[in-house]
Amino acid sequence: MKHRTLGLCVLALVTLAISSVAHADTFDFSFSGILFSGSGTFTATEQGATDVYDVTGVTGAVRDWAGSSNISSLIGLNNFNGNDNKLIFPGVASKFFDAAGVSFALADGDVINLNDSWGSEYAVIGAPKGLSLPEVATIGIAKNSPVPEPSSLALFGTGIFGIAGAIRLKLRFG
Repeated sequence: MKHRTLGLCVLALVTLAISSVAHADTFDFSFSGILFSGSGTFTATEQGATDVYDVTGVTGAVRDWAGSSNISSLIGLNNFNGNDNKLIFPGVASKFFDAAGVSFALADGDVINLNDSWGSEYAVIGAPKGLSLPEVATIGIAKNSPVPEPSSLALFGTGIFGIAGAIRLKLRFG
């Protein structure tokens, strides 16, 4: 019985050691310019170990001359200014986007594209009727620290240890 218990414990530890959990990273962003400014959070997944992230979600708010509007959704690829929704972090000389940029829609119908198309951080706001107002903007991005979460395999391993201990005590004391 000792060998079985030891085998189960080793199996649980090996399984826990080789398990990898895919998770999305989050980035706080802010941008400000003369015509509009905003802030929020990107949710993104890294492409391998390249420091290039595919943005999969966005939340936040944007303020322009007409008032404030919440960010409603990420815009699909190539739907505004050829957006590819890629984020580069850490940025090269504080450049966090390529020329295509990241685009998202606002609740008031406007769309925003954050990109680096002219060699400096550049933001474009587009109205529903196709009018685009480009603006050089200051854009800042900070990566949030991931919050560790116990994986289901760790909980499973703890359960195996508990069951093995209970069986051992039952066999020892009858």
